[in-house]
Amino acid sequence: MTSPFSRRTLLGGAFAGLSAATLAACGVGGSDADVALSNQDVTLRFTWWGADARHELTKQAIAAFQKANPKITVKGEFADWTGYWDRLATTFAANDAPDIVQMDELYLRTYADRGSLLDLAKTKDYLNLSGFQDVTLAAGQAKGTQYALPIGNGALSVVANRTVFEKYGLDLPDDSTWTWDDFATVAAGVTTASKGDVVGAGALGTEAALITIFARQHGAQLFDDDGKVVLPPDVLAELWQISLDMAGKGAPSAESSAEQMTATLDQTWLVLGKQALNLNYNTQISSLQAAAKDSELVLLELPQSKDGSAPGFYYKPSMYWSIASKTKHPAEAAKFVDFLANSPEAAKILGTDRGIPANAKTLEAIRPSLDAPSEQAAAYNDKMAALVSDPPPLTPAGASDINNLTMRYVQEVLFKRQKPAEAAKKYVDELTSAVEGAA
Repeated sequence: MTSPFSRRTLLGGAFAGLSAATLAACGVGGSDADVALSNQDVTLRFTWWGADARHELTKQAIAAFQKANPKITVKGEFADWTGYWDRLATTFAANDAPDIVQMDELYLRTYADRGSLLDLAKTKDYLNLSGFQDVTLAAGQAKGTQYALPIGNGALSVVANRTVFEKYGLDLPDDSTWTWDDFATVAAGVTTASKGDVVGAGALGTEAALITIFARQHGAQLFDDDGKVVLPPDVLAELWQISLDMAGKGAPSAESSAEQMTATLDQTWLVLGKQALNLNYNTQISSLQAAAKDSELVLLELPQSKDGSAPGFYYKPSMYWSIASKTKHPAEAAKFVDFLANSPEAAKILGTDRGIPANAKTLEAIRPSLDAPSEQAAAYNDKMAALVSDPPPLTPAGASDINNLTMRYVQEVLFKRQKPAEAAKKYVDELTSAVEGAA
């Protein structure tokens, strides 16, 4: 399964309590201000989510920027993930938005479609994007407009517990050729070799991340460029059928899978040595390895479709920098984002706290100092470079709670309350209604 401790699964319905009128008010329109530096002193507001360690590093980066730009003062505003989005929506609705915003893919299109974010192309004189690949920049675009700059690159991977494989005399799979059928076979082999002491893998299709890639491997998409749900139910049913067939064999029972979907990192079976394979973003390897002190974890490519013609892989930004469309100081805001995104000094301060840098130049600046897990994550991104294609369309408004919806329906399948085909159809229908209701 994809990571049960991903910040996206902690989201819940951050916008659920906000009225349609409040959300509509987030659309504050585009800025008509000239993108030019002011002759006066300027104060910017900058907001982000994170834990204490991120706050301290970010404050250091702000101080470094202000030292080099004494006419610009940056005031930081921060919160934890669970409270961040309600507060952000409220500030935009009240026309009191911060100038610079740390943004997530789940909400990027919601804010972009409502005119709340600045087209970064307008800031080209102050924000240099040349260090970013086109496939990376595309992940911050809505209908071709660059509303956000990816901070870090990641890619969905299979995290394998090499220690478990070696304990039971098993070879790691050849991840350059394996299919989902091979994945199920390898998982079952671990369970058999360990006489049930270890499961091979977690449940599949518990989050939107894998559903997106699985759909791409079958020539389909979850959403289209207009934000409509276009996922064929039979494709999702196929994925959930694989997960159902694995339950109690190469994967945990339905009961155990349900528990693992909400387990904290240190209680996941992969970390505890009770599971050999799990789906996680490569950038999570550092946290996983730190918790799994008695195991060696390695990154493997995701399985592919049977003919291997469409890997479906893409870079997923860890998060983004965006600028509010109503900022009174777009040039200064862009200059600050440029510092965060392009400056080796900022890179050395921030490190990999917000992911493996998506900018090749800033990654080069910190790569010699990366620890072994972070280097493994960076090497995985390098490996994926020849396999990734353009990212899928952004998550539309109304679909930000997609991971909770997904976990609810996959449990219906695993507990055999609904057949995969029935659950897949209802899932697509419910997701469609949520998206259409937010339009």
